[in-house]
Amino acid sequence: MSYRLDHIALLVRDLEESVGFLTETLGLTEMANPMGGTAIRWIEIGDGRRFHVQAGDVSEVHVEKQTHFALSTGDFDAVLTRFVAEGVAFSDMKGTPGGINVRPDGMRAIFVEDPNGYWFEINDFPA
Repeated sequence: MSYRLDHIALLVRDLEESVGFLTETLGLTEMANPMGGTAIRWIEIGDGRRFHVQAGDVSEVHVEKQTHFALSTGDFDAVLTRFVAEGVAFSDMKGTPGGINVRPDGMRAIFVEDPNGYWFEINDFPA
């Protein structure tokens, strides 16, 4: 039996703030809610992949940088340039402000924290 990832759901403190971070800071696209309504907001990652966010009590959620979303981009340097120009804080895995991780295979990655404490890795892993 095999599966494919359909979507991921995240609980967030403030729905508008979180959708703003995802669309404005990360540049992802909000898509129509397939179930209707506005209590759940759907975000498209690309290639038909998506996740949704919904407001709720995140006080019991324990988040660490090691548990993160990883998003790949074909233009890592453009993301870095935009983040620097817009003052978006990013770091390497150790937390060095403006730091960039470089794996032995050459893949580069940075980490950005959303308003809820979730971490998003942005890397240049080839498609």
